[in-house]
Amino acid sequence: MEEKIHVFAVSDSVGETAERIAVASAIQFAIDRNITRFSRVNKEEKVEDVVEKAVKEDAIIVYTLIKPQLSRLMDEKANEKGIIAINALEPLLEAIKDKTNLEPSYKTGLMHQKDEHYFNRIEAIEWTIDHDNGQNLETIHEADLIILGLQRTSKTPLSTHLANLGLKVANFNIELEKDIPDEIIALKGKVPMVGLTIDPDTLIELRKEKFESCDLPVDIDSLEQLVAEELDNAYRIYKKFKCLVIDVTLDDIEEIGNTITHKFKLPLKVSHSRL
Repeated sequence: MEEKIHVFAVSDSVGETAERIAVASAIQFAIDRNITRFSRVNKEEKVEDVVEKAVKEDAIIVYTLIKPQLSRLMDEKANEKGIIAINALEPLLEAIKDKTNLEPSYKTGLMHQKDEHYFNRIEAIEWTIDHDNGQNLETIHEADLIILGLQRTSKTPLSTHLANLGLKVANFNIELEKDIPDEIIALKGKVPMVGLTIDPDTLIELRKEKFESCDLPVDIDSLEQLVAEELDNAYRIYKKFKCLVIDVTLDDIEEIGNTITHKFKLPLKVSHSRL
């Protein structure tokens, strides 16, 4: 009995489909498993190179090569070398072809086609990363949403989630001795703003993980007092900016995101259903 299995997931596009098929199959067996993805295998020499590597690794190949000439070459070379190669698309392509009497387009990368929505989402993600925690304030006016909150109130995960929906999100960390920048003040009433709050006890526990006594300001005696002061300061700021205030203690990121997009009529709303 084999002690391990190595599967090559090969594609002339990104390779996610082949990799998922490989993973879903391999995990059904109680054996050491290794999955290697080969993307952009779109030339004959690349197909031959993959087969040679499979010989050295004694690997099974599962592939999603759209172009017929590359699929045929993969089968031919694998047969010559005694390697198992499985065309994961062919059975369904043939079934659809027989059902519809249509020919496939044989275009690679259709699932990752660079349409306008795709580009907007990528741009939003990059923009949001660049504007995390008060960075690049000179372009913050481009934001679809600004999130304000204390440290450990999930500003960055929430910003990232909303960016994946195509929204440009900036966030800023509120601190007792740190003024709100003029660039954000100037956007009051112009860009939607959200203020995040959290149960004091929960925040105290989160802050204890990395808290050192030297972190206390000279006029504050304990972490509990510091958290109380910070929350009071945050509420004053939220009131000044007329922020939508959201408690992040219990709700998950998706639910909070849905609340925000609904309130401000921002595009896209997603949810996951677990059966």
